[in-house]
Amino acid sequence: MKRTYAYLAATATALVSLPASAYTCDGCVVSAVQAASSTISGAIGTMSSSLRSALDSINTNLSNVGSKVSDSVVQTGSKQREMNVEIQRRAEKERVERETELPIDPCANSGGNYAGQAQNAAGSKSTTYKRGGGGTVSSPVLSKALNDPIPSPEVSRRQTHAIHTAKYCSALETRLGYPGCNASLMPDGDANVESVLTGAGMPGKDPELSYTSEQEEAARAYTRLSVDPHPPQNISRAEAGTEQGKLYIAMQKMYQANTSAAEKVQFDAIASRMPFAGSSRLVSEIKKADHAAKYFDQTASKQAKAGNMSWAELMDFETGRRFRNPYWLIAMGAEASPEKLQREQVFMQAYANELQYRTYRQLEQLNISIGLLLASDARKELRPALEAQLLRVQSTNAR
Repeated sequence: MKRTYAYLAATATALVSLPASAYTCDGCVVSAVQAASSTISGAIGTMSSSLRSALDSINTNLSNVGSKVSDSVVQTGSKQREMNVEIQRRAEKERVERETELPIDPCANSGGNYAGQAQNAAGSKSTTYKRGGGGTVSSPVLSKALNDPIPSPEVSRRQTHAIHTAKYCSALETRLGYPGCNASLMPDGDANVESVLTGAGMPGKDPELSYTSEQEEAARAYTRLSVDPHPPQNISRAEAGTEQGKLYIAMQKMYQANTSAAEKVQFDAIASRMPFAGSSRLVSEIKKADHAAKYFDQTASKQAKAGNMSWAELMDFETGRRFRNPYWLIAMGAEASPEKLQREQVFMQAYANELQYRTYRQLEQLNISIGLLLASDARKELRPALEAQLLRVQSTNAR
């Protein structure tokens, strides 16, 4: 481009510097003008060609730059979209995890101490239910039947009647107008096995695994009535000192050894359903996790919701908080784990735990039935001999 300008300048200089004689010759002037015109036209053409090449080069460069900028914008946009999707996915995952957080695992945390504490408390309480064990009840007539020396069968039967009419008359008995019967909140509580397994109460109530003291008394009344409502009576001190009395006491203990096995199963079942000390702290820990609290509120007994949970209900919660808990199922389903087989194994193991617990509950009822059969056999085998021996004791007229 600089060379073209220099060429034009030189041409103009040449024209200016022509001698004066050149202007006097028309032909020469015309020739000079034509030569200058041709030179200028050539220079302009050369310049145009150079400008066009320069512009084409600029246009090409601009196109390349634009393409690169466009590609960069597209790549940046794609990366931004991927980042936004990833951020949204993570936020959604965190939201799901937050909303489907699994309930507290009492055994995996401090609840392990609660489980041991609950089991020990239930074992200790069970021993207080036997005669002379120190267990108290609010009903005077029931307390007398459970803790006082065993009276004669006739007196035991009168105690049974008094216990029943005081608290446990059925709707049918009330409608028939039986003397002493009034409407009861626990009809037949002393005569139904539900008093031991799911808690005494009105028909149609929800099953419960944490009992009130009133439900505890009904369960103990059932145990007394089902195992042996009128066991062999205690003899007097004077009678116990005779040879016949000593033999009677030995036979009485043989009878007690058999019936105590039947009582023990029911005593353990009742004690495991009584709230243990410290259960209020366990309930507070369970409620710290939103989804544990939701499941707890849906399934817990009234006693447990008030902070009084039993060992039996703790076991039920531990089993049900997984397989029976919809929030746990949501959490398992929301986890986009590539190990699908392992996740399925988790589901199956949770279901197996549920089945095992159901089997445990069935075995508990079966043990009670076996215990009752044992007590019945003991009565059939030993009771006649005991009664015969009692007659011999009484014939000594020892007082």
